[in-house]
Amino acid sequence: MAREWTKGDVAAAYCDRCHRTVRAYFQLRTIQLRRTRLDVPDVLVAVCAECDHTVALPKQSIPQLREAGLSK
Repeated sequence: MAREWTKGDVAAAYCDRCHRTVRAYFQLRTIQLRRTRLDVPDVLVAVCAECDHTVALPKQSIPQLREAGLSK
């Protein structure tokens, strides 16, 4: 069974900006959809502790992004 992540959880993730595995913190952020440029608020993402870059999107956040993209 896949784990549900929550705000404040910590994990290891690869950061494309730092070019290494870093500690990542789960936070709620506004994400912009690429195709529609629509801003979706309060999406749970993993953020690099070193450079503050979004490094991962948990599977549980995908339905929220899909719904936002379809409601446009």
